[in-house]
Amino acid sequence: MPTLRFYGHACFGLETTTLNLLIDPWLSGNPELGAIPSDLRPPTHILVTHNHRDHVGDAIELSKTYGAPIITTPSAARHYKGEGATTAPLHLGGRLPLDGASVKCVNAIHDSPLGIGETWRVELGAPCGFVVDIDGKSVYHAGDTALFGDMALFAPVDVALLPIDGRMVMEPTDAVRAAQLLQAGTVVPMHWRDQDPHAFVDLLTDAGITGHVMKNGETREL
Repeated sequence: MPTLRFYGHACFGLETTTLNLLIDPWLSGNPELGAIPSDLRPPTHILVTHNHRDHVGDAIELSKTYGAPIITTPSAARHYKGEGATTAPLHLGGRLPLDGASVKCVNAIHDSPLGIGETWRVELGAPCGFVVDIDGKSVYHAGDTALFGDMALFAPVDVALLPIDGRMVMEPTDAVRAAQLLQAGTVVPMHWRDQDPHAFVDLLTDAGITGHVMKNGETREL
């Protein structure tokens, strides 16, 4: 049975006996952590939804340390490879088979900038989300995104990891609608900034949807 581990903000690990898929590993830069956890299980793969620093985080360093490929869209993968990382490019609509799992790259409505100096930046390919099928469970990590109707095409999912901060991503009421479109079995909020994740779970409960707020370092069997 796969295990979901929360590392804060939008970083999760999806773990089985043979795999550790680490998603959006903002660890050392996260003020709630301040460092890469000493008990971090070495990732077998690193998934990056887009190039904002609070998502790409320590991906390049971890890839260099553990040899784990970064799964991300091709333009971002090309850049990370140039920085010395191992990469596995995966474009929107593509699926990457793994040992006992698969990763599908899906749409997100956001941006994915690459900072150049202090005065300007360019887009580093498309942002994305991921649908991970692992040991018979389907987990959707939305990345940073607005609500969009085609989320219904990813349904049903066992677990939906949804951002809710309401300024840089969709607001909590939109995230409830996303959960409905996804036919999510359980919803775990992320990227909540100043929002109250427990109030969001109350909204889910009112809509007949199961939600759970995870604490940093918490694990849940799926």
